[in-house]
Amino acid sequence: MRRLGRRLRGTTGGFTLLELIVALAILALIAGSVTIGIRLASASIVRGEAVAREAARLRAAMGIMERAIRSLDPLPVPAGDNTTPYFAGEEKRIRFLTSLPPAALGAGGPRLISFFELPGPAGGLALAHAPPFRAEGAGNWEGTGDPRVLIPGAAEVSFTYSEGPTAEGKWEWLPAWDPKERGRLPAAVRVEFTAPAEDGPRKTAFVVPVPVGGGFGG
Repeated sequence: MRRLGRRLRGTTGGFTLLELIVALAILALIAGSVTIGIRLASASIVRGEAVAREAARLRAAMGIMERAIRSLDPLPVPAGDNTTPYFAGEEKRIRFLTSLPPAALGAGGPRLISFFELPGPAGGLALAHAPPFRAEGAGNWEGTGDPRVLIPGAAEVSFTYSEGPTAEGKWEWLPAWDPKERGRLPAAVRVEFTAPAEDGPRKTAFVVPVPVGGGFGG
């Protein structure tokens, strides 16, 4: 009986030191894995929110450009000694008159609008605007003063212009458009640029139809 009692007491004892060390090591591994998982999830959420913000900003900027170009106004304005529809389509800059300026400008009535690439660390795809009735004439407006950056860091900005589809249904794009030479406004404007993104620079392009394109009167 004494031997049996000793044996029972020996089997009901606590954990050994080795068992405690092993258990603590396992718990530490589990806690470390959970911590890493939480950190990765948090970082993923932060990256996702940043991507969503950038996408929203990009959509807003493109919306401003699209609405402004679509509202291009063929009404004549004083330009030098002539009174002609104001439109200057260049490869790196587009200038035109709109009677519906973007609400973000806080300016009502007709405005001269310019979209262009602003160089420098604080540059990007920028917008400038001015009143159309100027002492020096609208034709002398460079369209780069007091710029507002719509897409920070945007580069390789370019504009091309088309008079519409050919008989074969193809669209031909030109690097410049002068309505005095072509006798009409473009039917569409294509905007291209490279925008910074979380996964590297992203090439973006979109086409804006010009409702009044195809002639000075629409």
